[in-house]
Amino acid sequence: MVDKTFLARKIGVETLHPLPRDVSPREYFRGRKGDRDFILMLYPDASAPHREEMQGFIRLGAWLGQQGIKTPALYEKDEQQCYALFEDLGAQSFGARLRDGSVNQEVLYTLATDVLITLGHAEHLPDGLPLYKDSRIHENRRQIVDYYMTLLHKERPDNQTVQSYLSVWDKIESALSPCPQGFVHGDYHLENMIYVTHETNVKRCGLIDYQDALHGPLPYDLVNLLEDARIDVPQDLRAAMIDRYCDGMSAPDKAAFLDWYRVLGTQFHCRVLGLFIKLSAEQGRDSYLVHINRLQNYIKDALENPILLPLKVWFEKEGVDFSSIKDLDGDIIRKIFRNTSF
Repeated sequence: MVDKTFLARKIGVETLHPLPRDVSPREYFRGRKGDRDFILMLYPDASAPHREEMQGFIRLGAWLGQQGIKTPALYEKDEQQCYALFEDLGAQSFGARLRDGSVNQEVLYTLATDVLITLGHAEHLPDGLPLYKDSRIHENRRQIVDYYMTLLHKERPDNQTVQSYLSVWDKIESALSPCPQGFVHGDYHLENMIYVTHETNVKRCGLIDYQDALHGPLPYDLVNLLEDARIDVPQDLRAAMIDRYCDGMSAPDKAAFLDWYRVLGTQFHCRVLGLFIKLSAEQGRDSYLVHINRLQNYIKDALENPILLPLKVWFEKEGVDFSSIKDLDGDIIRKIFRNTSF
């Protein structure tokens, strides 16, 4: 690990102020050097994957800027210590603006949706963008089986159960028209958007945390935005933003987009539901458990869509329901997982 005092001196500042952590291994700090405020992005070590991820983040920021999207400017970087200093776009995320009521909710979601519309029309994608199909996001749709089912049944499902679950998704997807593909941010929610007051149009939405971007299904980011695990978005606002995104599509294209929106959204919820239990079981990070009931409700509602009937039948057959677990206790979760051969 890098010594923070040494790092501050190396950068040329006296202090670095830590920012709240997310689920990634990266740390972020706020500081000021000369007349410029900056954000320090620091990796836990300078391993090849971490250096590659940091370099990719810098390349993606440049590409997004070329598309007319506001991203933090790069001030300096050090690949040996695996850190980079970026422009500080401010502390007012879209989420913060929504919570304090300083910006209308519809305005925020319209800006965020318009960024996706802009990115969806990009003619050329960044070189070397990983494929969604090969990503952890896609692979980890199984986490509902690995963690939620384990919590429900107090034993780990065997590999045959996992494979039968994945085969259900294969069956569902194979029945759909091709999904529109393009740039996928991969973690598109209100805390990864900064409200930039001195910009206009889509540049007012400053994007951050895009290092895991992918070449993949365009509906994914929109459903991530509108069905966030941490916040309830009114149904009429969701519908309005979906219509805004789909404006100008042909009827068949819109139908395909909506089908994939539902499929990808449910896979997203299955992944995150498992992830939040995993974070509690393995890392003691219980703060995410408060969102479990919202995720359960997303899945229950989605399973009423005829497209997902095979999944609904599979869950019923395996005794997986989304009503029996209410308030979760991290200590109980950790005890259950200690007693399973996971």
